Amino acid sequence: MSLLHPLGRRRLSAADLRDENRILLAREVAAADFFALLMRDRDEVYACWQKAAHDRDIAERLADEYAQQLAVQETELRALRAFKANACAVDQPAGQRDIDPDDQPTQPVDVRPLWQALGQRAA
Repeated sequence: MSLLHPLGRRRLSAADLRDENRILLAREVAAADFFALLMRDRDEVYACWQKAAHDRDIAERLADEYAQQLAVQETELRALRAFKANACAVDQPAGQRDIDPDDQPTQPVDVRPLWQALGQRAA
C-alpha cells in the first residue's frame, strides 16, 4: 500500500486505500487457495507414485515366482520327454520285429560294391 497515487502526484483517499487493501486481500486469498490446490495435487501425485511403486514390487515378486515355476516345469518336461523316448524306442533288430502279416519285414541293406555282390572281380 502506498499513500501516494501510483504516479506519485496526489494522496489517495481513505476509500481508495480501502479498495486497494480489499484487492490485495483478495489476491492473498486467491494465492492461498491456489497453494492449497497445489499441495493437494502434490499429495495425489505422491499417493499415485507410492501405489505404482507398490504394484511394481508385486509384479517383480510374481515374475520371480513364475520364473522359478517355469524352471521346475521345464525340468519336469525334459524328464517326461526322456521317459517317452525310452518307452517308445524300438530296440530289436529289424528282421525280428513284430509286424503285420501282410507287411514285409525290413532286411539289412547290402552295401557292398555291385561286382562284389554279384561275385565278380573288379576290372
